[in-house]
Amino acid sequence: MEEEEREIERSETGIRILLSLLFLIIARVVETVLFVVILFELLYALITKEPPGERVRQFANRTISYFYRIGRFLTYNEHKAPFPFAELPDELEPTGSGYRAEELSDEELSDEE
Repeated sequence: MEEEEREIERSETGIRILLSLLFLIIARVVETVLFVVILFELLYALITKEPPGERVRQFANRTISYFYRIGRFLTYNEHKAPFPFAELPDELEPTGSGYRAEELSDEELSDEE
């Protein structure tokens, strides 16, 4: 079902421009947070030989969902401004169980080669 396109008023465009500038800054901050989380997860896995905990993975997953919502807003694919003007979004996909080399059998490893 297609939405009817309507003319956007100048005041609405001005507000949208200001919000877009704000969310461009927020997107950079979120990107930096994701970078730090990814580094932490990699270092944690390297040191402990275990995947990061569920809470860290859930935080990363929710942060990615938020980043996605910001992108949708900035590209006019979503009219409603994301957090802090709305609730934090739910996770787009459930948190995965992580990669564990021990869980792969010899058959699965030979199939991948």
